[in-house]
Amino acid sequence: MKKTAVALAAFGALAGAAHAQSNVSLYGLVDLYVGKAITKTTLGAVSTKASTGAALTSGGLNGSRWGVRGAEDLGGGLKTTFQLESGFDASNGLGNAGFNRTSKVGLAGGFGSFEMGRQYTQMFLLMDGFDGQGTSSFSATNAIFGTTAAAAAGAQSPAVRRDNMLQYTTPNMGGFTGVAQYAFGENGAPGISSGHATSLSAMYAGGPVAVQGVYEAVKAPGSTGATAKSTGLGVSYDFTVLKVLAQFVNQKDGLATGKKDSGYVLSMAVPVGSAGSLNAGIGSETTKMTATGADVGKTTSFGIEYLHSLSKRTTVYAGLSNVKFEKVAVVETTTKDQLYGVGLRHKF
Repeated sequence: MKKTAVALAAFGALAGAAHAQSNVSLYGLVDLYVGKAITKTTLGAVSTKASTGAALTSGGLNGSRWGVRGAEDLGGGLKTTFQLESGFDASNGLGNAGFNRTSKVGLAGGFGSFEMGRQYTQMFLLMDGFDGQGTSSFSATNAIFGTTAAAAAGAQSPAVRRDNMLQYTTPNMGGFTGVAQYAFGENGAPGISSGHATSLSAMYAGGPVAVQGVYEAVKAPGSTGATAKSTGLGVSYDFTVLKVLAQFVNQKDGLATGKKDSGYVLSMAVPVGSAGSLNAGIGSETTKMTATGADVGKTTSFGIEYLHSLSKRTTVYAGLSNVKFEKVAVVETTTKDQLYGVGLRHKF
């Protein structure tokens, strides 16, 4: 009996050690909202109005996704990490091909971390991290720097993620963290640029203060490919009863359109009781021709949302955004977009 008990105890200890050395977890979130989008377009003296009507849409606060991540303890403070993440449309259950959101593997230790694969860009992480609304569907940041603004005013939209990317992150040194990224274009030929991208980020986070600066350069493929350059600065201060955030982004598109953009977003997050949060933001961006300085367009936006946590994993919310695009042309075009909705997000 004693020998059996000792053997079982030893087996349990070994199993516990093995579990501590390697772990894998499944995670994700489902986010759906009922909303309505209204667009009013004015071309010269003629105005038209269109509406999607009430619709059930996936991704009000965050894109619906599922993923797998894990780590293996290699000993000596070194570990292997990996993450695979795929998005899907929660309104109809249809998923994207492969792990379209994140697909990476890396090593982490006292030196920091080194990761390879499809990952978030530092420019997007700055925009998301210094937005009181977290680049939700109702946020001013999403409207100012997102693809909608780019299509309407001609601005260059920063990439959210890049394929074939290497990333090195320094250890946290008294609140300071640095990140370097390099993405292979992988479409080059002898003597021809492959269309690579490089990015550098420096961030300080200590107490109520956070500051981040990012520089990004994207090389167009081809022997005469130009380079698009972007710089960003994010600042936030948490007063406990109110968190204020600001971000400033400049982009010079040397790839094709020859345009440059300069924009800002000011936002806030206000705790409401123990379970609520009222978040809002305003922003503006101007687009000009790089060579002549001529105006191309201007985007202004306002967004507000209220979140209420029913538990640590479940949140109900309501949001509203107003966006105005002014496009300079022979006949000026003004587009006003309004989106509002109520939804539910559950994390697992």
